[in-house]
Amino acid sequence: MVVSLRCVAMECDALPNLFLSLRVYMGGTVSPYTLVLGRLFLKSWGMEMSELIWGEPVLKASDVPTKLSPNKDHAVVKSEIDVDGSIWNVTCVSMGNPHCVTFSNKGSQNLLVDELKLAEIGPKFEHHEVFPARTNTEFVQVLSNSHLKMRVWERGAGATLACGTGACAVVVAAVLEGRAGRDCTVDLPGGPLQIEWKDEDNHVYMTGSAELVYYGSLPL
Repeated sequence: MVVSLRCVAMECDALPNLFLSLRVYMGGTVSPYTLVLGRLFLKSWGMEMSELIWGEPVLKASDVPTKLSPNKDHAVVKSEIDVDGSIWNVTCVSMGNPHCVTFSNKGSQNLLVDELKLAEIGPKFEHHEVFPARTNTEFVQVLSNSHLKMRVWERGAGATLACGTGACAVVVAAVLEGRAGRDCTVDLPGGPLQIEWKDEDNHVYMTGSAELVYYGSLPL
């Protein structure tokens, strides 16, 4: 969904007589989305970028939803979960869809995400009994206070190259666990995203690239 919105932003930017920002209404609990259009050439990436302004993250356990026991603020932060005999520390966030974010399992300080057997562990998180609506799962390696690396197992889709809501959830979880700041680069297999969870409005902002692959037509 988020990937498609970045493509929409790029396509709209090429059209005449459009405002610099658009509100996009979609299904789900976090709406509407605001697309900030315009070509921002970043020297470090050298790509056309678009920014999406998300709503506030949902942290209340029953709204994520998860059956894990919440803290005094009704959130699930750095809680333990047993997955196939291994104990993992997880933080649960909804960005309109449920996310389970983990930075470590018991006995490790920091995940090495490239070494994960994602196809084995991912489905066990997705279908765990503590997630009544199933869940997306993000496995995260902290590279610095402003640089994270993640791999994702998406609910119903499996391992994917990119997940925008997942990257947003990762930064929220990193802040809640005290692992990173509010403005981070998040590396995904499909490329980096810049994510900021702003303190002043509690909204999550995502900046990422969109590149034209081809034009075509589809007879209907």
